[in-house]
Amino acid sequence: MYGFEVCGTDKPYKSWGWAGVSCNQLGTVTGLNLTALCVTVKPNATLPILDVLATISNLTQLQSLVLSGIGLSGPLDSSTSAAAPGLDTFQELQLLDISHNPGINGTLPSSWYSLAAFQTLNISHTGVTGSLPASYAALQQLREFRAANCTRISGSLPATWGLLELEVLEVTNAALTEALPPEWVDAAALRQTVEVAQLPSNSMMRQMGLWPVLKEPLASEEVQLLVGAGMARTADSPTAAKAQLNADASSVEPLALGMLRLRVLDLSVAMPAGGGLSGTLPASYAALEQLQVLILSGHTFNDSLPASWTRLEQLRVFDISHNSITGSLPAWYSSMRQLTVFKANDNQLKRSASGPPEFFEFLFGPTSKLQCLSVAGNKEELLDAAAAAKIAAKAQQRWPPVPLALNEPVSSLCDAEPWK
Repeated sequence: MYGFEVCGTDKPYKSWGWAGVSCNQLGTVTGLNLTALCVTVKPNATLPILDVLATISNLTQLQSLVLSGIGLSGPLDSSTSAAAPGLDTFQELQLLDISHNPGINGTLPSSWYSLAAFQTLNISHTGVTGSLPASYAALQQLREFRAANCTRISGSLPATWGLLELEVLEVTNAALTEALPPEWVDAAALRQTVEVAQLPSNSMMRQMGLWPVLKEPLASEEVQLLVGAGMARTADSPTAAKAQLNADASSVEPLALGMLRLRVLDLSVAMPAGGGLSGTLPASYAALEQLQVLILSGHTFNDSLPASWTRLEQLRVFDISHNSITGSLPAWYSSMRQLTVFKANDNQLKRSASGPPEFFEFLFGPTSKLQCLSVAGNKEELLDAAAAAKIAAKAQQRWPPVPLALNEPVSSLCDAEPWK
């Protein structure tokens, strides 16, 4: 009907015998991978994503839906078509992968905030447009949000996204603007998230085990207390939930808020200075102590590097290249002993005020892992020939051997992808 084919259709129709279809013990379909089923669109045919969702809308227990690279097209938002059920049908969905479908267009539906079970959302290499919905602050189970090479995403980063479980945030080659939100690691994010959580579906309440018991939205302070204490999951009535809140209010110690589990933050733009993020680099991001990949290249950040980032001792990849960062490299960054890739080329950096050596010269011990060091193209020379020769000699003494690319930012040794 829609001009697509499925490979292996000579097999008997038993979902548990098909690659790409998984079921639970009751025989209910919980996983569908049309990529593994070799679905392809015939020439001159179209495969609207909303039509696919309508076709499988009876699979209400789906937890995983993979539609990567099968030639999907059309908008994601079903609100303009009453006859086309959207993703909201799948309230148990944990993983959605629609990547590598450049024909998909339109904005991300704000209504997806109701999918409280979401853990992974991948829209990479699609034509999705518009800003990132602030309402996604309600997706407090989200662990990965990937939007690589989504060039039509625009606007500012939502300050409301204090997503407690988020580990990967990748939005690359997008037309993002304004500053990095300090609220991502600040208690202020919760106050804004509370407002979003009061939307009609009470998705946060469902997540916390109070749905569908609570028919009326709780007051903002009650939601704040629930989130801070992590309690009331076992409350069997609104009265009991509120009684528990009142009883424990005086002793609640709020949990840490914000993206403190973040492992990968990639907001890079491939075109030098082609990105629209600007302003200062938040010193508060030092709280992201689980961070292993931090890529902010291609924007116009124009302040000095925060000394407090010395706390980011788990960093493997640190890329701030092609910005307008000033000052010098903080000597305290020598604490970043796990660094594998460091790129600060093409900025306005000067030599260390205390004179050589620079911090990175201390990262070449016998067990160091640094394989890419790129600091050329700055206001002053940070790595002269003598220092480069000294570093190269130290690198050769490492065991096991680790290759090293010096001021070669396009070398395969400087590729961040293996670390994501």
